[in-house]
Amino acid sequence: MFGVRLVLVLGLGVLLVGCSGSGERGETPDNLPSSPEEAGKVVVRVSGTEGTAYSGTYGTIEGTLQTVDDTVGADPTDYDVEVEEGVADGVTAGFQKTQPGSEELSVEILADDKVVVESKTFAEFGAVNADWFPQIGPSDEIPSDDDIPFEDEDTVSEED
Repeated sequence: MFGVRLVLVLGLGVLLVGCSGSGERGETPDNLPSSPEEAGKVVVRVSGTEGTAYSGTYGTIEGTLQTVDDTVGADPTDYDVEVEEGVADGVTAGFQKTQPGSEELSVEILADDKVVVESKTFAEFGAVNADWFPQIGPSDEIPSDDDIPFEDEDTVSEED
């Protein structure tokens, strides 16, 4: 069951990372590590309108999430993420405004001081979520349809 969950999380992560570049026009910055483990330093950064109250969690997918209950200051707040060596793990962060209002709340995941993924909201009680998963290797490592066992189409199901 854990293997199925990991495959689903990694697959979703590939889609999310592919759709959330931080350069101009959605382009990914050069020289980004392909995984949190390859980064020298991973940080979750929360910013927005000064005085905006928020709470949430951040950390690695397989590790213990850290809980935060804070207020946006004049400068962004950085939370260091400890990525365990040798674990194909992702980084996740989710925060929500805890008071009504249309102020900005933003979260970014940075690898070696470069933004990997970001999210922001102006919605009342809005939430921001950012996930960074390791990139899957080259397509030759993904099994072809011929390598995946399928039920024979001529087989009669038990219901028939």
